[in-house]
Amino acid sequence: MKLNKDKENLGQIAPLVEYAFLKNNDIREDVNFLSRYNHSMGFGEYKDDHLASYIMVNEFKSRIFAKKVKMGGVGYVASYPENRGQGDINRLMKEIILELHGQNYAISNLAPFSETFYRRYGYENAIYEKMYQIDPAYLRFFKPVKEGKVIRGKWSDSNLKDAVIKLYQAKLNQDDQRNTVDRADWWWDRLDTYYPGRSICVYFDQNKQAQGYMFYRIVERNFQVEEMYYQTPQAAQALLSIIASHSSNDLKYYVKMPEESLLGEFFSEQEGLTINTLPYMMTRIINVKQVLEAVPVVNKNQLAIEITDDDIIDENNGVWMIDQNKVKKVKTSPDYTASLTNWTKVLLGHLTLKQAVQLGFIKENRRVDNDFVKGEVSFYDYF
Repeated sequence: MKLNKDKENLGQIAPLVEYAFLKNNDIREDVNFLSRYNHSMGFGEYKDDHLASYIMVNEFKSRIFAKKVKMGGVGYVASYPENRGQGDINRLMKEIILELHGQNYAISNLAPFSETFYRRYGYENAIYEKMYQIDPAYLRFFKPVKEGKVIRGKWSDSNLKDAVIKLYQAKLNQDDQRNTVDRADWWWDRLDTYYPGRSICVYFDQNKQAQGYMFYRIVERNFQVEEMYYQTPQAAQALLSIIASHSSNDLKYYVKMPEESLLGEFFSEQEGLTINTLPYMMTRIINVKQVLEAVPVVNKNQLAIEITDDDIIDENNGVWMIDQNKVKKVKTSPDYTASLTNWTKVLLGHLTLKQAVQLGFIKENRRVDNDFVKGEVSFYDYF
């Protein structure tokens, strides 16, 4: 059931979350937990007047190309051990999906503990990240920039904060993001408290215009770049030079980047790089019509797609006609047929329609010279 935000429920949520996630502090006094709790819906199951299972859903806005849509971020999925296997999470997940649909959400994202488990509820891998590990010997190629400058500081520096947010929003406003959080102020501030000791570097060009930024931390001898964005090659080189200024054989260097990143091309000796592409978040399409209206098609040809196997939101099933981004449900034979999860791989994931057909995820009933624009995910959020 959906839980009221009151002192009594929070008093039951806190010990459950503390137990399930091995927290040694009272989370009712934890600013990181409370910031999420205050911007969330809570769902739980009580047994004998005690909260036995709980799921938090944060209310976000996300960009799907030019559209700003509602996204439900699922997290803090917890049950006491003696209550596991009783079907609580199954019931709560279905209730959450129906609640999100009723509130006009377009999508829901989560970081899975089991991909197979969450596919039962219509989630599918859609957001991937590229992780670079850099041999410190290969950082020697990056020297301090001669034009412009890099300013390093903390989130409390309002000038750096404003520069970062401006760069972030400028990228989102290019309307090329397919599944990226449009960060609210409270979420930006929480990211700073959630990652203690994090530094910011912003590169300003010779005209004093911000062109790129980087968040990094040094944790247990790991130099971790947790977010990097640059608008120009000079900005990329400048930020890499900051990493190089920390060069030490005692540290390991990791840079997390978008899946489409070409950061490795700046290295004249690429053998010093280990690059892995990893799944990061799963997505559940809550409202098919909203998603289809948001994702552009490659050309103006009509495209009829059939969506099947949404066992929770039947309204999503059926044949949808896409005609120059006008979308309606029709009674006609489809050009392509697939389950909701397999369509998620194409609409909000990294597969093209042709690739999905070749892999057997989508059935091609009649070939149409069309596809969905891929876009990219440029920034990553964990909840």
